[in-house]
Amino acid sequence: MKIAHIANPISKRKVGDSSSGDRFPDEALVQHVIGPYRKTNTDGRNMRCITAVLRDEKGNPHGMLCVNFDVTMLERVRDSLETLAFLPPSPEPERFFHDNWRQVLEQIVSNHETGLGMSARALDATGRRELIARLHEARILDIRNAAPAVASRMGISRALLYKYLKEVRKLDSASDN
Repeated sequence: MKIAHIANPISKRKVGDSSSGDRFPDEALVQHVIGPYRKTNTDGRNMRCITAVLRDEKGNPHGMLCVNFDVTMLERVRDSLETLAFLPPSPEPERFFHDNWRQVLEQIVSNHETGLGMSARALDATGRRELIARLHEARILDIRNAAPAVASRMGISRALLYKYLKEVRKLDSASDN
């Protein structure tokens, strides 16, 4: 399928681009409305999305209408309230999209930020190494073109990311021996 229209774009996708990244399992297409579900934008922002399955005259799916809402600021407010009120964390919603590395990256970084009570951009060298060690353990940094996204999300240069990654790998191999 191709993207037919975009209003208020949140990604770099354009009309005519493939929508192949928006594949749902066949059992999800039985529903008239899918979601709301969580998705991570290419810049790391958290989104809540809902998709209406468009059907032809025979009732067969032939398109989708997707609505995405940036919830980054709302999640920060929620996290602050949870911390102040000692509330339990919200359960993860069921996912209809296959996990992709950007979603895993965002989940790891968000969990790290929540655990420390500060943004990844505010971490000192030790905190950065700890976060990079988590990303290394999840094999995020083994994925082609992941390093620029990780560096951007952490607010550091790729050179600094690679420096920390080298240190993490050295510690990792030393502990294996």
